[in-house]
Amino acid sequence: MKRKIVIGTAVVFLLALCFGVFLGSYRIRLDGATDLVISCPRRARAGQTVSVQTKDVTDGWVEVTVSGAEVTAVQGNLFEFVMPEHAVDVRVRFAWEDLS
Repeated sequence: MKRKIVIGTAVVFLLALCFGVFLGSYRIRLDGATDLVISCPRRARAGQTVSVQTKDVTDGWVEVTVSGAEVTAVQGNLFEFVMPEHAVDVRVRFAWEDLS
């Protein structure tokens, strides 16, 4: 009986670690023009600075927004945000100025 409790507790603990309950890790979901994204993690811990790198574009620009977080453009194709205490959606959009 004691052995089953120890094994059960260990299994629950390992599953919780996998899902980030004890680590404060949350999901990052990409949305929009995902073909422009070079790198973006799938998960991050709350308070962690997350970097999103996009491809360089010449005929417009890339916009990156994050649900529930403020995005900072570090360089032309590198964006950062601080991971909040919840899952986020990272939306990537290609934009251009119509001069017609």
